[in-house]
Amino acid sequence: MIGDVVNKIGETVSLSGWISTRRDHGKIMFLDLRDRTGLVQIVSNKSLADTKPEDCVEITGVVKKRPEAMINTKIATGTVEIEAQTITILSKATELPFPLDTDGRDINEEIKLKYRYLDLRRDRMQKNIRLRSKVVDLIRQYLFKNEFTEIETPLLTKSTPEGSRDFLVPSRMQPGNFYALPQSPQQYKQLLMVAGFERYFQIARCLRDEDLRADRGFEHTQLDLEMSFVEREDVMNIIEEMVTSVVEILGGTIKQKPFPVISYKDAIAKYGADKFDLRSEEEKKKGIHAFAWVVDFPFFEKDKEGKWTYSHNPFSDPKQEHKDAFLKGQVEGILTTQYDLVWNGYEAGGGSIRSTDPAILTKVFETIGHTKEQIEKQFGHMLKAFSYGVPPHGGIALGIERFLMCLTGETSIKDVQAFPQTSSGQTSVMDAPSAVSDEQLMELGITLRKRVKQTSVFKDITTLLDESHITYKTYQHEAVFTSQDAAKVRNTNMHQGAKALIMYADGNPIMVVVPGDMKVDTKGFKELYQVRDLRMATSEEVEQVTCVLIGAVPPFGNIFQIPLYVDQRLRENEEIVFNAGEHTKSIQMKETDFEKVAKPIVGEFTK
Repeated sequence: MIGDVVNKIGETVSLSGWISTRRDHGKIMFLDLRDRTGLVQIVSNKSLADTKPEDCVEITGVVKKRPEAMINTKIATGTVEIEAQTITILSKATELPFPLDTDGRDINEEIKLKYRYLDLRRDRMQKNIRLRSKVVDLIRQYLFKNEFTEIETPLLTKSTPEGSRDFLVPSRMQPGNFYALPQSPQQYKQLLMVAGFERYFQIARCLRDEDLRADRGFEHTQLDLEMSFVEREDVMNIIEEMVTSVVEILGGTIKQKPFPVISYKDAIAKYGADKFDLRSEEEKKKGIHAFAWVVDFPFFEKDKEGKWTYSHNPFSDPKQEHKDAFLKGQVEGILTTQYDLVWNGYEAGGGSIRSTDPAILTKVFETIGHTKEQIEKQFGHMLKAFSYGVPPHGGIALGIERFLMCLTGETSIKDVQAFPQTSSGQTSVMDAPSAVSDEQLMELGITLRKRVKQTSVFKDITTLLDESHITYKTYQHEAVFTSQDAAKVRNTNMHQGAKALIMYADGNPIMVVVPGDMKVDTKGFKELYQVRDLRMATSEEVEQVTCVLIGAVPPFGNIFQIPLYVDQRLRENEEIVFNAGEHTKSIQMKETDFEKVAKPIVGEFTK
């Protein structure tokens, strides 16, 4: 391995990896070879092999000590270089879609995730993903040392109202019935306490169909943990010791130990939120970590409709001194045994002591609007299990991605996952979600019906622009169906028109936007974005994807959750104008504002 060569001066070594960079100096060629352990400089010439960046190669050569003036202190192998004797190209790399010698932050997300296997080669991503593996290993070591048992719980489970929307999986063997993918292993881990395991954990994959943001995705991984015969402080202490151990083993410095404990009421009064950063600006610059526990949360809060819902977890136990009042009907002011771990301003995890009293659990579900029949149908198995000698128990879940974000300083969950989803919910590389065959649908007993839009697309656009504080102008006019007619009725030139086309790229719907007086160069588009098959959508497909009639589609792929590609010549306009979901309505706005809210992939593909 490259990391070993500093101890092999004078020896012949054989190394395999990728060409990171190439520098030509006449007949001499300097290559930086990369493997999982680092970089080393190779001294070669073109007669051995004409290698290019990212070629996969095997190189044999002699390890030589570098002259004092040529030492590179920026890499671990900077005191040596390899004088190449043979170079075998194992696999050639074609032209890359983006450079790999930067941190990659300025590269468009859709393109980065389409070629995620290349994006992962960059140094920053390699460090993040390897650190993730190390963190999980340290967590496991600590928990095994403290007599926890790692147990996997099912991925196919029952849909229950636990907060976010479930991802549903249709049953082929029981048509019309569905499994749900787990939002968390909450009920299973409590059943494991009934089963007598006492100390459980798993590194659990969880899936929630919720709105995406920088620190939240459809999929996440969490340390899931539960303990029997414990009180709140017992769980908090073991988690605090584990987190401290992991952070300090990895070289981190913690601002305050033991972690301060703050009530929810005091946190709101002092910081205005239950997630806060206790560090000074100087401590942030030094990479110091600040933790705190937040406790004594209100059990219930009002939802948007003014109905009671739980603030964290319906299985939590009210504080002992509030149980009688709760059972007698009091809801407001009831506090729970919930505890959250706050780390550098993020909620790193949350847990509680669980209620094992069927009367309290039933009262919780009644408070949030469930009938006795619903409670029995959805949670009867839990109430039944608790009738067989359930121990007092509590637990917690810590998000692995949040853990990594706090350790690395990354601000997006995508930068600590190997294959995350895009902001529109597309998977990396494999272009899911995607259509399935009629045969598969028939086998599952599923018939697709035409999508019905609940709100008007025009309203969706104006809401998006208003929430983004964008200035725009609306037009009401006679119905128009071509770019030429639209330009006449708006009294604008055709080039200002942002013509939105729905196309299918390798079987998946995309939106392509070009100036109104130009056409898509399909050959150029396919070459630019490595697309094999590109075609226009039919009018039926346009309606299915957008719920908008052909000719009225607005240039916002994010509204329809499909990738958006914009030709760079649209930037020649200070302002653009476009149909806004109806043939009789248009919107005019600054082109720069359009890019700000639509977040397109911009390229050159018109003729």
